[in-house]
Amino acid sequence: MTEGALVTAQQPAPLSVIQQLDPVYVDVPQSTAEMLRLKRSLEGGRLNQGGAGQKKVKLLLEDGSAYPFAGTLQFRDVTVDPTTASVILRVVFPNPKSDLLPGMYVRAVVREGIKEQAILIPQQAVSRDPKGDPVALVVDAGGKVQQRMLVLDRAIGDRWLVTTGLASGDRVIVEGMQKVRPGASVKAVPFEAAKSK
Repeated sequence: MTEGALVTAQQPAPLSVIQQLDPVYVDVPQSTAEMLRLKRSLEGGRLNQGGAGQKKVKLLLEDGSAYPFAGTLQFRDVTVDPTTASVILRVVFPNPKSDLLPGMYVRAVVREGIKEQAILIPQQAVSRDPKGDPVALVVDAGGKVQQRMLVLDRAIGDRWLVTTGLASGDRVIVEGMQKVRPGASVKAVPFEAAKSK
């Protein structure tokens, strides 16, 4: 308010705004669908929630660069926002250089749990059958091609997290899938992913 302006009770404009910059609170929305999936995974024992770094959160700034300090997860809101179907996670970050300012948009990387025996395969190794279900071609111990039906959890980077359908040690065909059919004999060679520049 400027000097001489009329001030009234319950006016919408505050007289002053006091903001704390170090530490700073970052509110992160989490969808209720993701929250329920995580809760079921933890209860079913598919994820391990232990570990010293479990409550640590990383932050990516608007330009894609990583924020140098890790934050600490404080709490999850208990009320769902009906307009977005999400709850709020509150994270506290140290902000000694005032790099984080109120109103900034950032992306948070929350460590939700550890899956000890996870199987990740390149997304290009997964195709779809006529019904739209995910399948992969694997090479068995005898050098024969087999088709496996998969259940996928979600994408992590450029890979799929496989729930069922593959076991540790399975050799998945990533390239040349158009040239092979189930039952064909093949010679498997290790796959080398293209390195990003």
